Amino acid sequence: MKKKLCVDLVILKFFLNFAFRHQKTNNMDINDNPICKFLTMAEREMCKHYIDLGDNADFIIKKGIAFCHDNPSHGILLTGINPSGNGGENVFYTFKKTICELNNPKKKISQYWKHKKHQIVGDNGRLVDNTAYLDLFPYFESSQKTFQETIRPHIDFQVKVLEITQRIIEELIQPRLIIAANDMAAYYWGFRPDTTWLGYDFIKVDDLPDCLRNTRIQLYRINPANGFRNASDRVGQDKYHMSNVKGSYFIPYAMYDDRHYSSCPEKILTPEIVIGLLGWINQQYEL
Repeated sequence: MKKKLCVDLVILKFFLNFAFRHQKTNNMDINDNPICKFLTMAEREMCKHYIDLGDNADFIIKKGIAFCHDNPSHGILLTGINPSGNGGENVFYTFKKTICELNNPKKKISQYWKHKKHQIVGDNGRLVDNTAYLDLFPYFESSQKTFQETIRPHIDFQVKVLEITQRIIEELIQPRLIIAANDMAAYYWGFRPDTTWLGYDFIKVDDLPDCLRNTRIQLYRINPANGFRNASDRVGQDKYHMSNVKGSYFIPYAMYDDRHYSSCPEKILTPEIVIGLLGWINQQYEL
């Protein structure tokens, strides 16, 4: 029997309050912060619309969310789709603490983070301090296939959650380098020409920095003129006419890591490449 539910307001409220209270907010008053204003709107809208998520709806009701807080701004954003795990309670963590605890034998840390450490930051303290993490959908589900099959028919649900994550990207993190952990994350950013979602406008970078030469890693730039596509179905178009991350750089697929050294080493992102790329990007902002 299919379950009808109003998207869990308790989770959403906790999610947004935590997002606001644990981010750098440029000294904005809490009552003036757009995240808090959106929270009020979200509660009102969620109460109006019941969404049928079918037999797998428990992934919202019972599993809770995992949210990375205390993210740095104007640095690197590593973005995924949704957290893997069985859930059961809300989990709040920081990227820096998660990476630093990988060497602690008493801590059980997912292999996902071990691979991302080897791939993105290594033991470089500057990279660790300047890397943010954000799942576009913060709901627990170990199987991305199950997650996608569950939410795919429910456009309204996807839009409302993406509106929240877009606020965090645009208002709080404002990254200069975005790394999509997988192709579905890039899909929701609007990387595929046949779908819009967040609707960022990507321009391929042909004149690559030295750190990317002799690799097969693709680099794109979010259109510095406006940042967004001119699309009528773009998420957040009533709030953002111009993006705060226009001119930022984007790597659309970063699934190749230390497990792929023998099969496709030229596609592997490494901390050495990332530190060189971040330095090159920062120089572009100074020009």
